[in-house]
Amino acid sequence: MFRALKYLFLASLYKKAKKSFVMLFVYVVLLILFSLIMNDVMSIATGGIVYMLLPLKWIVILCLLGLIAFSALKIFNVAANQFKSKSIDKETKSIKQTPSSTKKERILTKEKLFTQSDLILQKYMKDSR
Repeated sequence: MFRALKYLFLASLYKKAKKSFVMLFVYVVLLILFSLIMNDVMSIATGGIVYMLLPLKWIVILCLLGLIAFSALKIFNVAANQFKSKSIDKETKSIKQTPSSTKKERILTKEKLFTQSDLILQKYMKDSR
């Protein structure tokens, strides 16, 4: 049963972050291809060109690794937002389930009154009691 839930979670995660998964796959393929091509070019090159190609190779590889990390972080962010949105939905449902009260009662039950009209309303409610 745990496997089924895991696959359902991954399927829903893939549906929500499809672009990030595709970009992650593309970046990994580019990294592999670039490193293989550069190794071949560097084995053929001679002299000072090798010393110019080596930093270029590592700069591009580090950029691709950064893009891979960014895509992975976006996927983790989408996965974390699934759980956050569920907790927010539960909180809003609990707030909506409270009995509706009048505007006066809601204002007076606030711990801290923010607007001038709230303070005036509180003053007149105390005077009328």
